[in-house]
Amino acid sequence: MNGPILVTGATGFIGRALASRLRRDGVALRCLVRDRARTQTTGLAPSEIVEGSLEDEAALRRAVTGVEAVVHLAGATRALRAAGFFRANTEGSARLAAAAAGCSPGLRFVHVSSLAAAGPSVDGRGSDAAPDACRPRSCYGRSKLGGERGVLVHASRIDWCIVRPPIVYGPGDEATALLVAQASGWLAPVPLGRRPLSLVHVDDLVTALIFALESRGVPGFFPIDGPERADTTSLPQRIAAVAGRRVRPLPVPMPLAFVAGFAADLVHRLTGVPGYFGVDKLRDVASVGWVADPAPARERLGFTARIGIDDGFRSTLAAIRPSGVDPVTRAGG
Repeated sequence: MNGPILVTGATGFIGRALASRLRRDGVALRCLVRDRARTQTTGLAPSEIVEGSLEDEAALRRAVTGVEAVVHLAGATRALRAAGFFRANTEGSARLAAAAAGCSPGLRFVHVSSLAAAGPSVDGRGSDAAPDACRPRSCYGRSKLGGERGVLVHASRIDWCIVRPPIVYGPGDEATALLVAQASGWLAPVPLGRRPLSLVHVDDLVTALIFALESRGVPGFFPIDGPERADTTSLPQRIAAVAGRRVRPLPVPMPLAFVAGFAADLVHRLTGVPGYFGVDKLRDVASVGWVADPAPARERLGFTARIGIDDGFRSTLAAIRPSGVDPVTRAGG
C-alpha cells in the first residue's frame, strides 16, 4: 500500500493505533476528524486532516476522493438514547460508503463493525454470518449491523470487507481502564454464571486491519479473535494476577444488575453525559457469551492473533504505570 489511506475515527483508541502503524510503515494518511483540536495529541499533521463529520456529505466526498482505501472506525460506543447509536453507526456508515462508491469506485473499504452486530455465541458459530442471519441483542449491536447493511448497499461499486472485533483492550482506552478498575479491589462484580469471551489486544486488531487492507478483492465478514479466550468470571482474576494481586469474583444476579443499569441511565440523562454502563450494555452482558470464530480471518486474510491475555495486560499495565505506583490501584482509585 502506498496510500493515501483514509482512516475515520483516527482520534479514537483503535484509530490512533492504526494511524501510528500506517505512518510507521510509510503509508500516506488522510484522516476525517470532527474536532481538529483533538488531533494535538495524536501526531497527525495538518496535511493529513480533513475536518468534518459523518453527517457532512461534502466533507465525506473530499475525504474519499483519490484515496486507495478506507478504514472506517468512527462511530458511537456510548449514547444517551438508541437514536444516538443509529445516527452514528448506521446512518453515518451508509453516508461514507455512498461517498466512497460515488467518488472513488473500486477502492478497498474496510468497515470495522463489532461482534455485537452478529449476536451472542458460545463457540464462535454464526459470528461470520451475513447480516440477515445475525441476531444482535442491544441497540448498539443493531446499529452496527445497520452500518454493515449500509455498506453492502454499495457492494457492487466498492471492494468491501467487514471486520467484527470482540472486546478490544490496550493502553489509552477508557473501557480497558474500567476492566482494570474492576480488578482493583478485593471483590469484582461479575454476572452470575460464567459467559465465555473473546478479546483481542489493539495491536493484534491493527495487524488484522492491515491484512484486510492488503487482501484486495476478498470480501466477507471477518470475526477477530485473540489467541486465547477468557470468561466473565476469570477475566478480572487474570488482570489482577498480572498486577500481582488477587481478586474474588462477586456474582451478581442479572435482575439486580438491570436495576443498577436503569439507575445509571437516569444519571447519564440527567447529566447529559453518556456512560459505558447501562441497560443497553447489560443486554449484551446478559447473553450466553461472545466468542468469535478466527477461521475466516486466518484462512482468507492470513491473520492470526499473537498477543495472549497475560502478555497483553502486562504491557497495558506497564504503559499506564507511573514510577513507583501500583497501576491497578491508580486505575481503580
